[in-house]
Amino acid sequence: MRKNYETSKLYYGFPVILLGYKDVNFKYNFTTNSSSYTLGDMMVIGLHCRSNAAKQIMNFKEFTVNIPSENLMDEIEIGGFFHKVDKIQLSKLDYEIGEFIDAPIFTACPVSMECKVENVVMYGETANIIASIKKRVVNPILIEDGKLNSDKLNSVLFFGDDNEKIYRYLRNLSDKAGKFYKNKFE
Repeated sequence: MRKNYETSKLYYGFPVILLGYKDVNFKYNFTTNSSSYTLGDMMVIGLHCRSNAAKQIMNFKEFTVNIPSENLMDEIEIGGFFHKVDKIQLSKLDYEIGEFIDAPIFTACPVSMECKVENVVMYGETANIIASIKKRVVNPILIEDGKLNSDKLNSVLFFGDDNEKIYRYLRNLSDKAGKFYKNKFE
């Protein structure tokens, strides 16, 4: 029999992304996020409306979505645990500016997308930012015969509840045990 589980948060495995954005205080910046989805050329991200990232993205109306691999765990944590600081300088992430969007694309991330804000839908304190994808860039290592080889994309997943939050990633699709990473900065 299933039991009622009381928690205000339940993360059941969402891909971790680095949101790159223009920042009035630091020129460019980023934050770690796990609230996103894409359908066709639409990208939706969710952010607390009072966060620096939400304010900057809603002001400048553009951002990038960068999908990190497990080798960027320190950068992922810097993006998530530090607030209102120059996280690009702190993390030393290399970047280039998008072709269509004035925001950073992190070159160490195997997949990145340039996004233009189309609409913002508020739900309580959450800003659901709906954007159009203007360009996708993928590391050529991930492309075989003109197709994305998902076995080579080792994205980081986020799990947790009120009590604990962890990152998890699989070495490859046949590695059922996976690997866990406990937060460094908590």
